[in-house]
Amino acid sequence: MIQPSYPIRTARLALRPVTIDDLDHVYAFQRRPDVVRWMLGAEPRTREQSRVSVLAMAGEDAWRAEGDCLTVAVVTDAGVIGIVELEWRTRTPLS
Repeated sequence: MIQPSYPIRTARLALRPVTIDDLDHVYAFQRRPDVVRWMLGAEPRTREQSRVSVLAMAGEDAWRAEGDCLTVAVVTDAGVIGIVELEWRTRTPLS
């Protein structure tokens, strides 16, 4: 199992696990057509669809096997401004 140490900080933002407390922020961008057009196959979401999405993302806490996805919240002083999905794609080192 591989689990990052949080938060991961840069000068402008932090990455951390998604929690149910992020629902309002996530719904704010998941309901916008100009945002979801960049999400593969996504349509603007209802608040309930965003809640289900946030609960699923909150359950992703580590990579256990190749193909696992870990979703983290992108946080600034304004709150959660996005999410990043990190997928374990290979077991062998790239050379």
